[in-house]
Amino acid sequence: MNNVDLSKPTRQSVKGLLIIFIQSIRQGIRMFWALIAVVVLQKNILDNKYLIGIVLLIILALLIVHTILYYLNFYFYVEGGEFILKKGYLHKKILTIPIERIQSVNTKQNLLQQFLDVLTLEIDTAGTVAKELKIHALEKQYADRLNELLSKGKTENFSKDSEETEEFSKKNEQQVMALSPSDLFKIGISQNHIRAGLIIIAFGMQIFNQIQDLFREKADEYSGEFVNFLSGSSLVLIIFLIIFFLLVSILFSLFRTMFKYFDFKLLKSEQALRVQSGLINKRNVLMPYNKIQELNWETGPIKQIFGIYSLVFKQAVSGQNRRNQLVDAPGCLENHLELLKTDLFGEEILNKSPRIFSDKYYLRRLWLIYGWLPSLALTPFFYAEWIFWVAAPVWLILTAIYAILILRKRYFRINNNQVRISKGAIVHKWKQMELYKIQSVKFRQTIFQKRRALASLQLTNAAGSMTIPYINELVAKKIYDYLLFHAETSEKSWM
Repeated sequence: MNNVDLSKPTRQSVKGLLIIFIQSIRQGIRMFWALIAVVVLQKNILDNKYLIGIVLLIILALLIVHTILYYLNFYFYVEGGEFILKKGYLHKKILTIPIERIQSVNTKQNLLQQFLDVLTLEIDTAGTVAKELKIHALEKQYADRLNELLSKGKTENFSKDSEETEEFSKKNEQQVMALSPSDLFKIGISQNHIRAGLIIIAFGMQIFNQIQDLFREKADEYSGEFVNFLSGSSLVLIIFLIIFFLLVSILFSLFRTMFKYFDFKLLKSEQALRVQSGLINKRNVLMPYNKIQELNWETGPIKQIFGIYSLVFKQAVSGQNRRNQLVDAPGCLENHLELLKTDLFGEEILNKSPRIFSDKYYLRRLWLIYGWLPSLALTPFFYAEWIFWVAAPVWLILTAIYAILILRKRYFRINNNQVRISKGAIVHKWKQMELYKIQSVKFRQTIFQKRRALASLQLTNAAGSMTIPYINELVAKKIYDYLLFHAETSEKSWM
């Protein structure tokens, strides 16, 4: 029995004082790290230990005062079907969120929080204030009670004497899937390693640019030496560097997968799905079925070898918090996917509907954009280079193959209740949602499409949008009229 009284104004755990203090230090270092670096490099300042001691004592005192005031002025409760959070001592804020607008209640634990036996609670909504609804040192019992509130959709008086106040029941949950270390290894190997390498490069360039502003002469000297080193290197060394880059990217993907999805479990109950995972930072995300707007899944050449699909559950979201509302499962088997589709959409009947492909004109458009336009744009600059006249035909052939792959995967299925859209080139992606969750439909037709009796449709729900490009104009109009009729007459709630 969970006797937490949600209607009583509650502060964070006293253990949260340490977490708030450490977070304040981290924020200060992030904001003033450049200034700190300059001060550390000034030897005459470091020699004055008396001055340094006074400055550090002043900073420490300010941080302690800020921590105490922040803790004392941060509290939250449930009243009248709304979750209310009050915080701030100089600039006070009151955040009020109706319970029915809460999309999910997520919990996370880093190493320090695991040691202190507290957790971070994040409340996601369809509004723009979700990023502010974070409680960094909450007792587990309160989070469980709030999860129970969300999963049952209750808005009555939540007192500790209520007979229906029970601990968020996990004994009734069924495990849909779990990922073992060997599964995570396969998933890590099948990740996009080029993207992982680009992330490393982008991070390194960002650090270099920040350092360059402080130590411009040294940075220019080292960057110049690096360019000269590459220009004077042999082909063997360059190949070695490329292989080293790929190995680092693969290792980065493996470690990232292992740390983020360690002990991954996907569980289901009558009202919701729950995802838990993480090694250093543990997360626990509850997703009520009615809040899930669409299900996305994909597979690629390497994933197909292992029979793996990656999943993304998309919930209602504002434009500013789109990334926060994506809950993913990095890998599952086909039987897991079919089970989830049945839970979310009912019995599989979309496969009985015909696949409607985009018109072949879509291929010509893609080839024009990706192949011909770049080649023609570069011709004035490289027409005198023989390598250009070799590379251009190769590029046109590769982009033609790429456009053909896209066209083969660009189709959709639709019936009276659901729509599924397929797309991709090397990677095959699918999106599926129920029609009553569509909030708007756009009929689009360019002058080039009109000449060929083609059109495109854009379907928008609370989680984003999906496009059906370059289909027959008459088919597009019939689907457009039906979807508008369905959206206006359906009595089902999209949340």
